[in-house]
Amino acid sequence: MATETVPGPAGAAAGPQPPVLATRGLVSGYGRMETLHGVDIEVPRGKITAVIGPNGSGKSTLLKTISGLVRTWRGAVLLEGEDVARRPPHQRVRRGLCMVPQGRVVFPFLTVEGNLRMCAYPVKSEKDLRERAEHVYELLPRLAERRHALAHTLSGGEQVMLAIAKVIMLRPRLVLIDEPSLGLSPKLIDLVYEKVGELARAGLTTVIVEQNVRKVLSVADHAIVLVLGDVRYAGGVADLEREVDLGRLFVEGRG
Repeated sequence: MATETVPGPAGAAAGPQPPVLATRGLVSGYGRMETLHGVDIEVPRGKITAVIGPNGSGKSTLLKTISGLVRTWRGAVLLEGEDVARRPPHQRVRRGLCMVPQGRVVFPFLTVEGNLRMCAYPVKSEKDLRERAEHVYELLPRLAERRHALAHTLSGGEQVMLAIAKVIMLRPRLVLIDEPSLGLSPKLIDLVYEKVGELARAGLTTVIVEQNVRKVLSVADHAIVLVLGDVRYAGGVADLEREVDLGRLFVEGRG
């Protein structure tokens, strides 16, 4: 798997380009149950996009369908204008689409450095591996301090950062993050979102599914509101509360 060909987040060419990610009429679900009902979204390049909505609205299903972990029934998943909806997950990763799932997914009995190297196993050049790891440590200096620590000894926030760092080793065009605040204290949530914001400012296009709505909207540029598998809003965060009654949305499940 030749991930070396995938450009880094800051390597986009100048001039008009398609969105990093778009979906067109995306339909998917589980078994016979349809969860997403013709979803159309666009993800701005180099920005943070928040995906919010009541429980059961299909937010995590959207990320899993985009990444290939849930099969697309109908519609398109466009990565840099190319439809990857019928490609398996590992081919989407090769094209620069990476996902950080819920639950601090790390190898607990490997060191921080070992986790980074394990995730970047397709990279054959030792020099390239070291350069990628040093790039991660520059972005996330706390991990540099803990590079020789076993992953299970890290704090919850550090484990989330390590899970994100693992996909950065693959030099993605786009990172999907599912519920990064899950199970974290308010202090650690602040730390994780501070680092997510720094990565975005470095040019990494990021899509975050999050129940902690106020926190994710505090760092996001763009918002997508899902309700029962349909898009109710897609646009700038600045206009969101004028267009959507968030209180009603989360109390009553509609907006």
